[in-house]
Amino acid sequence: MLRRVGLMVAIALLTLLLWQGRTAAQSAANLQADIFQLRSQLSQLRAQVNQLSRQNPSSVRGAPPSRTPRSPTDPTDPQIIDRLATLAIEAKDRLSALENRVSKLEQTTRGTR
Repeated sequence: MLRRVGLMVAIALLTLLLWQGRTAAQSAANLQADIFQLRSQLSQLRAQVNQLSRQNPSSVRGAPPSRTPRSPTDPTDPQIIDRLATLAIEAKDRLSALENRVSKLEQTTRGTR
């Protein structure tokens, strides 16, 4: 009876140790996937910022304003600037959130090593 209890405890400990080893490996794989995803999102944000700067070249580096007449539905310059400012702030917030997430993931991996 005592041998059975000891054997069951040994099996439970062995199972626990094997399970922890597997979860650590899975955690590292998940971390790599998260880092890849964060890098992809960062690249997308940079592409969006570049696209926005190309959409309104008159606000970049003092380029001469276009001489095309505006239709009543076209946004005015202040509206465009407000929208660009909003998008820039949103991109900055998203980038900050991504940087925080990477920092947390790096701290997590340092703690598991």
